[in-house]
Amino acid sequence: MPEPRVRLLHNLPHLLRRAHFECEAVFSEVYGDAVTPRQLALLVAVQQRPGASQRQIAEDIGLDLNTCSDLVVRTVGKGLLHRDRSPLDARSFCLCLSDAGRRMLQENAAKSAIYVDAVAARLSEAEREQLTGLLRKLLGFEA
Repeated sequence: MPEPRVRLLHNLPHLLRRAHFECEAVFSEVYGDAVTPRQLALLVAVQQRPGASQRQIAEDIGLDLNTCSDLVVRTVGKGLLHRDRSPLDARSFCLCLSDAGRRMLQENAAKSAIYVDAVAARLSEAEREQLTGLLRKLLGFEA
């Protein structure tokens, strides 16, 4: 019986992984190496929900709690974030941006559109919207 032929350049999981690698490379070109894509997502999520627990932020950015905890430790180490015990539950931590974290977001705010444009440079506006909609649906963000 012949082996099934897998066409990698038509295989959705393979293409998603390759797109992720390309996004990471473009991120470095646009933002440099002061912050990683995950750290930036963490900072944006904390900016949107100051004082939220690590668990809430982990859910917001799509990470498991252990991975998010490691990310928080590294981001706190860079001085971009504060991690304090919750006044309501001493077992959990609340996250808040530091002054440096707020500055990082302000200084890089304009780069977000540049980054999205660079990632989607080969797509028309309609294709970009369609792809975004399909990815949201694939990930369960659309009803």
